[in-house]
Order: sequence, then C-alpha cells, then structure tokens
Amino acid sequence: MTDNEKYAVSDKVKSALGNIVLSLEQPRPNRIYVMVHQDNFPKAARIIYEKLGGRLATSTGLETRDAIELLYHFMLDADHVLCNLKTLVMKPELKVGSVGAFLPAAEWIEREIAEMYGVTFIGHPDPRHLLLHETWPEGNFPWRKDYPQNPGAFSEEKPVVY
Repeated sequence: MTDNEKYAVSDKVKSALGNIVLSLEQPRPNRIYVMVHQDNFPKAARIIYEKLGGRLATSTGLETRDAIELLYHFMLDADHVLCNLKTLVMKPELKVGSVGAFLPAAEWIEREIAEMYGVTFIGHPDPRHLLLHETWPEGNFPWRKDYPQNPGAFSEEKPVVY
C-alpha cells in the first residue's frame, strides 16, 4: 500500500465515525489519532472494531491535570494503519463506558487501568482486581501522580525494610 493510499484511510475512518469525531490527525501515513468525547468512546471503538475491522493491539492510560487520557490502539490490518482512538475521562468522576463489554480483548487492560488510575468502566463484565491484592486500600491508585510515595503512608505501622 502506498503512502497516499494510507493517507486516504483517515477519510474512511472519519466517514465511519461521523459527527462523533472531535478531531482527527494523521501525522504519518501509518498513524491516525482520533479524539472523541468520553460519552462516545465505546460507540467509536465498536465502529472501528466491527465496521472497519480494527484489531485491538493494546491500550494506554495517561494522567493529565484534569483527566485520564485513554488511548485504544486498533490495527487496521487491511490498510496497514494504526488507528489510535483517544478520549479524556474527566476527573473527579473518572467514569466511561466499557469497551470490554463487547470486545473481550479489552477486558484485562480495562481492569488494569481501573486499578492503577481509578477509572470506572461502566458495564465491564468482570471488574475484579487484576494486579493488586483484594485488600489493597480503597482509593489508592499506584500510577496516579497523587499516589503517596512513602511506604508508610497507608498505616501507622513502620514499613519492613530489608
């Protein structure tokens, strides 16, 4: 596939997603970045998966000042283009619809993002802990910038130092 053909894929993505697209960029032939509002995130993911044949490669969560940015990286294999679906899940609520509810490949990564960043994935089929012990203190999210960095922050007991 030529670079010009790859650049045309952004038109196909924009057409499939319609007016739920807030922004779409294609800085390189094989990369598309699509931003949607958090309320439209599961719908956009479903369209990319079902209508465009996107294969979920992985997902990323990044903390910003006012939100957790979610990026779901879909490979459009037929087009040789990676379509990165982005949204901002706004603080303090941190709630968004689950993609794992219809796409099993997203289940574990959503559980990880929920534990590490505190995002609630509404409709997730299995919201149990994945990485952290079930007795992990509620409201403490290790990948968040406000996570306490000293080991004794959760209790009065002194930490065991080896």
